Amino acid sequence: MEEKLGVRLLEKRGRELVPTETGKHYYQLLESQFSDLESNCHQLNEHVDEVTGMIRLSLPYRFYHHYVRDLIVDFLLEYPKAQIEVNLCAEDTLPATDRDLVLTFDISRADGMIARPLFLAKHGVFVTKSYWEHNQTKNIEELDWIRLNDQKNLTYTDEKQTLKEIHVRPRLEVNDLDQVLHATVKGLGAARLPVHLVTSDMDLVEIFPDYSFPPRQSYLVYKQRKYQPRALTILVERIISVMER
Repeated sequence: MEEKLGVRLLEKRGRELVPTETGKHYYQLLESQFSDLESNCHQLNEHVDEVTGMIRLSLPYRFYHHYVRDLIVDFLLEYPKAQIEVNLCAEDTLPATDRDLVLTFDISRADGMIARPLFLAKHGVFVTKSYWEHNQTKNIEELDWIRLNDQKNLTYTDEKQTLKEIHVRPRLEVNDLDQVLHATVKGLGAARLPVHLVTSDMDLVEIFPDYSFPPRQSYLVYKQRKYQPRALTILVERIISVMER
């Protein structure tokens, strides 16, 4: 500032820096602006620390239902100035604004964003017991397949540890995992499913158990910025904490 004004504002007396007469004059002229700046900085700090504002959350229905719906309600009860808009999406999306939080398995398009690992989903091939009784085969390609529309090919390692990839010709193709699971439970055919979604009451059996299928890593993705909304930061940490239990 001294360089821009071309005057000395401070001078050293002993070990202390004190204002010059010119410095005192300029301070008196700008005192009200300094007070306003200090007040604005204080208000900004209070705003940054406050848990407030809208968060848009996009994630699969089943994940929301089983893992985070109670967490979301508890969060809103704890922070009455926060709001959350939930989109139970059937396919991968990416954050559009600074207050979007998305669960996705595909981060290939998430350049410049923050992707926090959430959970690793192991997969297997499942059918109903009745379907397997009438359609047993040693050839995985001969099954009646039910698949997500982004699973054109099936990659796996067989019992001899040979890496293989086959093109799946489905009986049913749909863009929602719940519908794939429903059709499998109804006995339509076989599906590659996340192991953690299969429960004992579904009457499903895993076939080709010696085959290994690549697991899928899920991520919480949000836009990178210098000052993250506090509500978003707290919510991210709580969702991750739930999945670590």
